[in-house]
Amino acid sequence: MKEAGAQAILVCALVFLILIMPIDVIEVRDESGARIFCGSGDTRYISRNSIYGVTVSEVWAIHSGVITIVSVSSTPIVLDYYGIESYRINADGTATGTPKDLHYNEVRMKATPRGEQKLEVGRWTLEISRNFEEGSVVIIRVKKAC
Repeated sequence: MKEAGAQAILVCALVFLILIMPIDVIEVRDESGARIFCGSGDTRYISRNSIYGVTVSEVWAIHSGVITIVSVSSTPIVLDYYGIESYRINADGTATGTPKDLHYNEVRMKATPRGEQKLEVGRWTLEISRNFEEGSVVIIRVKKAC
């Protein structure tokens, strides 16, 4: 019985520590600093490549204040543009590969309807061209819980 009580206390202590530890989240702000979005979960950035005019999907990992691109899916020529030398060709003709050392403290981009930019974080999708005026600067960074 004492053992069960000790285990319950240990479980409660671990749950408490997990709840008070801040988690990394994606924060999106406009150039004035106003927060537009904040959330956590699996993160993917989707856009239309301005050179080749094709859709590009990047899977991002967030950890310790850094955004890391862990995979890129698009046409083989776009993966070549990213410098990805080894990739697999998918059934639909797109290619998926892992870039080398693409780590960012923040990502800045200009909003443009032609870019068809979207940021998916967890179950949320932020359509950048619908939430920012054309040409405005979008700032994406990792921070501890919003």
